[in-house]
Amino acid sequence: MGIYSNVCCSYSIACRLVTEPSRISFVPLTPHIYESCTLLEPEGKEGTLTFVSQPNNAYQRLFLAILSSRSIPNIQILIKLTLYSYSQDVHKHIADTGLAPKLYGYVEEEGTPTAYIMEYLDPCAWETLHQFLKSDAAAADRTQLQETLDGIIEKLELKNYVHGDLQSNNIMI
Repeated sequence: MGIYSNVCCSYSIACRLVTEPSRISFVPLTPHIYESCTLLEPEGKEGTLTFVSQPNNAYQRLFLAILSSRSIPNIQILIKLTLYSYSQDVHKHIADTGLAPKLYGYVEEEGTPTAYIMEYLDPCAWETLHQFLKSDAAAADRTQLQETLDGIIEKLELKNYVHGDLQSNNIMI
């Protein structure tokens, strides 16, 4: 059923491209099937996604987009596509403590990666722990970084959560 619906969706898009070429415009290298998302707040409401680009040197499943809805003005967000299980509860718990980007919503379509819509962290103000550890400033901040990471793990353990991807290229500072 999933393959059939994907073929129908692709056929529908192809027909629209032929019959209405000026109406549809997609940003190159961005996925076209994620047009809206289910918002976490207000729960169950729908938001609209407009893809902008892929961040420079970004992992190929990350995209910049604009999220808009009745309750959210047009804001720049990051979309992460994942084929594997992703715990919204863990992400939301850590975000509620101020230690992760806010999770706005998600898109689940059978036969496609799940899209998670989250706060965009500007690379002018943020960098990965992996990048930071290469700098000279990292030596002075190692103790504070270790304490912060230990605090995150403690917060997860209190709720019996496990972060399945806690590595230096997935931690922003």
